[in-house]
Amino acid sequence: MKIYVVCDLEGVAGVIDHRQQCAWDLAKDWFGRYYEQARRLATLELNALVEGALEGGATEVVAWDGHGNFPGGLDVELLHPACKLVMGAGDGGPEGLDNSFAALFQCGLHAMAGTEKAVLAHSFWGAIAGYWVNGQPVGEIWMNCYTAGRYGVPCVFLSGDRAAADEARALVPDIEVAVVKEALLPQAGGLSVVPAISLAPAAARQVIYASARRAMAKVGQIASYQVAPPYKLRVQFTQAEYADRVAGRPGAARTDAMTVEMEGAEQPWLLI
Repeated sequence: MKIYVVCDLEGVAGVIDHRQQCAWDLAKDWFGRYYEQARRLATLELNALVEGALEGGATEVVAWDGHGNFPGGLDVELLHPACKLVMGAGDGGPEGLDNSFAALFQCGLHAMAGTEKAVLAHSFWGAIAGYWVNGQPVGEIWMNCYTAGRYGVPCVFLSGDRAAADEARALVPDIEVAVVKEALLPQAGGLSVVPAISLAPAAARQVIYASARRAMAKVGQIASYQVAPPYKLRVQFTQAEYADRVAGRPGAARTDAMTVEMEGAEQPWLLI
């Protein structure tokens, strides 16, 4: 039984500072050690997921590093020997995912932009203040579930902060979640550093392992997430210059300085 794992960095236990722990283009000088630490923590969480999935019945595990271009958010030297890693695919989507997989797992995910009481919440990239498909606000969790659903693959597991877990449950009520941290600030903090409480990394890995093992029992019981085209899209940016770039795409229409819409889109990511 093959499973596909989408990995990210912002939802990992112990990761709370985007600039020092998640921004690979800034990972130099004294910043570098914290980025490398975050990548190590993310890889060990993935390994715990792999171990749980294998013990739950998985026969093959393929993971995609969804945290940008090389070096990304995972350390290949620390990778579980039973896990295959999609490399060189950037962060544009889960390359290699198809209908041969029995389930999608999401590891280290974060909530969408604008989410209250969330750790490092954003949608796709930092300049997007909000993204809507058919009037529904969406983020990376939605897009991963949707992409897997195109191949009939259900999402059965997610690890991340509590806000990410709640977002996943709103889409897939029976999904298995592993909560590894929680924001303490009630309002939305975006990519700013906000007070949060995190499990110790070793404890987080235990939670992920147990949850991933339980998730394997849900394969075949949870339906894939599907939303048929056409789509009405809307994106709101934090700065007008980004709306300028998107407004020139075919079918796009500027509605105000920061916002662009598109009617009848065949794909939901056309304004990202």
